[in-house]
Amino acid sequence: MIRVCEIFESVQGEGLTVGVPSLFIRTGRCSVGCKFCDTKYSWNSGRDYTAEELRKIVEESALPDVIITGGEPLEEPEIDRVLSEISEVKTVRRITLETCGHFYRELPAEKLHLVVSPKPLTMEVEFPFTEVSKFLENYRDVELKFTLFSEEDLNRIKEFLKTYRELVNFPVVLQPLHHPQEEYRETCRKVVKMVLKERELLSQFEIRVIPQVHKLIGVK
Repeated sequence: MIRVCEIFESVQGEGLTVGVPSLFIRTGRCSVGCKFCDTKYSWNSGRDYTAEELRKIVEESALPDVIITGGEPLEEPEIDRVLSEISEVKTVRRITLETCGHFYRELPAEKLHLVVSPKPLTMEVEFPFTEVSKFLENYRDVELKFTLFSEEDLNRIKEFLKTYRELVNFPVVLQPLHHPQEEYRETCRKVVKMVLKERELLSQFEIRVIPQVHKLIGVK
């Protein structure tokens, strides 16, 4: 069983696969407690589904991309079984699992695209350096997606990238954080200006600034 608070179809609004039509499975448990989380309803809500129930939903949807997000999917004890079941669905091309990186786990890797998204200092949670590095060491298909709002957030990201530079093989996504005290488009403009100043960072890594597009266009 895993707890799920909602299942819906939309387009991926974030990261390297932005715009891809997908089936979303949002888990309903998270203990991290990010201050400005935009899905706090997923911290403790929903109902339990079996892996077989979720497989059937995926089969009926027939969308080739499935996104498991949260909440925090890696807090679900049977998430590995769910991944195995969904990977056997013939119509599924890719399973994206989104995690904040606080809880390293070994998972079935078939069709798996991991998005590891450590939260910034602005969120007032610990930045999980060691745990995130384990994902980079042990999985082939890992997308790093860092949210940020301030210069301090960017400095922490640079610290991580400098420390684990040899493990970073994919483009690095910098995602402006949706902060309740600032209009999102303004935050996006601010982050773009911050990043453009970072010539050393831009020369060492393939950086992509990608906002949460679904919020800009008004879809779920």
